[in-house]
Amino acid sequence: MTKSKQQKNAILTIVCLLALAVFGAAMVWLHYQQLCSPGGGDDPYTSDLGQHLYFAQQGMIYSTVSLLIGPAYDIAGRIGIAVLLAVFHLAAVAVFAWGLRAALPESTRPVRLLVSLAVNLATAVWMPRGGYWYQGTVGGTIYHNTTYIMLAPFALLTMLAFYRVWPTVHGRLDLRSYAVYTVLLTVATSFKANLIFAFAPALLVLLIADFVRSRAKNLKNEILMGCSVFPGVALCFVQARVLFAAEDSGIRLIFTVPFDHHRMLWGPFNEAGVLGLARSFVFAAAVGLLLGRAAWKSFRYRFSLFTFAVSMAEALLLVESGERLYHANLWWGPFICFWAFWLESVSIFLAQCRAKAPRWRLVLCGLALVWHLASGVCFLVMLLCGVSY
Repeated sequence: MTKSKQQKNAILTIVCLLALAVFGAAMVWLHYQQLCSPGGGDDPYTSDLGQHLYFAQQGMIYSTVSLLIGPAYDIAGRIGIAVLLAVFHLAAVAVFAWGLRAALPESTRPVRLLVSLAVNLATAVWMPRGGYWYQGTVGGTIYHNTTYIMLAPFALLTMLAFYRVWPTVHGRLDLRSYAVYTVLLTVATSFKANLIFAFAPALLVLLIADFVRSRAKNLKNEILMGCSVFPGVALCFVQARVLFAAEDSGIRLIFTVPFDHHRMLWGPFNEAGVLGLARSFVFAAAVGLLLGRAAWKSFRYRFSLFTFAVSMAEALLLVESGERLYHANLWWGPFICFWAFWLESVSIFLAQCRAKAPRWRLVLCGLALVWHLASGVCFLVMLLCGVSY
């Protein structure tokens, strides 16, 4: 390695560390403000953080989050929880960067981390009269929900571990990779059940398709892969007993429950919801339409898209009943699955930039990505300044 290249790498490393430090400090400050908020929607820093802390202090244990934020609060108060959440944000950026290795094989770790940090600032694109900045939209990075923030790195690790073990189904199953994937899926579910809620049905369809295509030659491995979701599904039942303890609470088909269309902030039930969904998928749609031939060759892209489609179908067709009707908790599925799909869309775009695909296609996709990034930076700055989402 030449001296100039070493200097360049050193500079990139310093820039990367500074960028991550600034982002981490911003997350600590934002989450501390959210924890100091009285909540209820009247305060500009309102979030779910205070409510989740209250549940943990009252002994309502339904998630690993409850087991982490209580001790963090006991050790260092609100700042302890804020630091803990910042660590999870940084972990999510690191896992996303790890997922970019296939698209940027020659890039150094600082470069991948900087790219990861940048693309994870993206939100739904802003446009005049386009609805709310956040409500009604779908995106991978969230700043106000404790369980989602902690789920994110483990959910993406689960998907990456699954991509590693799946090819071995057609031969000798890699039991070590299988065990790692199963443990990660279970741990992710312990934080929040939304990933497995979509992943399990998507895996079932994949296993059935593989069973038919291989004429049952991989039956033993397919059964083992199917069994990988059982620990996580068992956790879902444990969580449901806590979350749906009220007599009228549960999950129902949405058209069997009367609801106010204007209060339903996600879904195609009012103008803000429709505009929010349309603004969420500009870059992903551009990659699918303009780089679709290359994208469709990737199993990771196809499966993440299918998992996201399953999560969207569940969010659109199912709803919590009772007092949780307007909580929109089932929409966390599309959020976390879209984040996995976002990784693959970004990876396809970066890989095609290296492969020198038609320039006009790359320019259009790049402009869409920049639009998402600029909107996300503005959204984060507004949150830090106390403008409610």
